[in-house]
Amino acid sequence: MLSFEIQEQERIARTGFFVSLVSYAVFWLLDLLRPGFVARFFSVHLFLLGVIVFGVWWGSVVEEYADRTRVQYAILALCGIVCAVLTWNLGMVFGGWRVIVSLVALVVPVMVLRLLKYK
Repeated sequence: MLSFEIQEQERIARTGFFVSLVSYAVFWLLDLLRPGFVARFFSVHLFLLGVIVFGVWWGSVVEEYADRTRVQYAILALCGIVCAVLTWNLGMVFGGWRVIVSLVALVVPVMVLRLLKYK
């Protein structure tokens, strides 16, 4: 009976996580397209709080974890490229260090994953 309850909690937490994540993305996009359209009535970041709460809950009740390294490294590569491009575009204040800081931003997601997996 205990396994059934954990499976139900996992389903509820997973559903809450994805609903909060999609809602946050949609309302944030709507607010970007028309400033104040959503933010005038409530903060979009309340959905981000839901994403964090449901994500922590889902992570704590998950029974089976599959380590999908290909997906992880694909997402890391994408995040690294996005971080490097953002750092390059917004990093005029770094002057001559702009290239080095952008390269560090490219590598930071990989370092974070290695620190998380370090035992």
